[in-house]
Amino acid sequence: MNASTDAGRIPVIDVAPYLAEAPGAEARLAAEVERTCADTGFLVVSNHGVPQELIDRAFASAATFFSLSETEKLALKIEDRNIGYLPYGGQTMKTSTIEVATKPNYSESFYITSPDPDPSVQDVAEDLNKWPPGMSAFKATQVEYFQTMRALARRFLPAFARVLGLPGDYFDDDFQGANCTVRLIQYSPPPIDAGDVFGFAPHTDGSFFTFLPRSELPGLEVQTKDEQWVYPPDVPGAFVVNTGEILSRYSNDRFVPTPHRVINRSGRVRHAMPFFFGPNRNKVIHCAPTCVDDRHPPKYVPMSSAQLNAVKDKTNFPHRRAPSR
Repeated sequence: MNASTDAGRIPVIDVAPYLAEAPGAEARLAAEVERTCADTGFLVVSNHGVPQELIDRAFASAATFFSLSETEKLALKIEDRNIGYLPYGGQTMKTSTIEVATKPNYSESFYITSPDPDPSVQDVAEDLNKWPPGMSAFKATQVEYFQTMRALARRFLPAFARVLGLPGDYFDDDFQGANCTVRLIQYSPPPIDAGDVFGFAPHTDGSFFTFLPRSELPGLEVQTKDEQWVYPPDVPGAFVVNTGEILSRYSNDRFVPTPHRVINRSGRVRHAMPFFFGPNRNKVIHCAPTCVDDRHPPKYVPMSSAQLNAVKDKTNFPHRRAPSR
């Protein structure tokens, strides 16, 4: 079923007043976040302060990487930590509860994690990224994009805390050494007779929230509570932001993540650069105290995101499963 444009279903929010700490701006943003979390779990943020030149440069450098030969890319192939190159056929969304995925995503990816880990709060002490040799401009651009997005995402935590009736600094400790990933993705046009092949099959994100810069070509589709597929508003220069499974655990399912998918209907090669933001991978996630009472007991056993992701990754990624004997 094709998606439709449902004006107003996914709000467009000018976040410049919030980022400038204007009086009342945090409360207004929190109200919009609460409204959309109760419906689609998606919003579009404009005037976020990330230079368009940086976004354009990051997209261009991603295209340059994917233009490398298969041999060059496979030399950087992803391993246990999900860092590096994931070729076509490398991920099937078997954990999806929205749709039975029988075929791999029709896309290839390059995963980038923290280029500057802090060993005082993280379990790594060096840059583990698999940077392609001889591509210093690619590395410099992607490091700049990663660090810029990490700083922006952190600034949104107080608004989400406020939505849950928590102090603005409630998440600060858990997000020291935040678990962040940039996933560069290339979606080729699927074969004409592809059938149920998706660029990215219906799924929910395992992050706290995700930032997605606007792509030149459409492809992202969001499933509403009434099970209709809609396109987010197409706003030049904006980010699409959606909540993930980690927020559902903190909120005790008050805010559940929204299913979404990617179908490249453009007939052209499409690129995307989602930034996934979550707590320190070793911090144990508990339901927030404002989301638990006698009528709403905790739905989740406390668990770290490292433990949660290990289960999903072993199911969805063949390279994470032990070889059969």
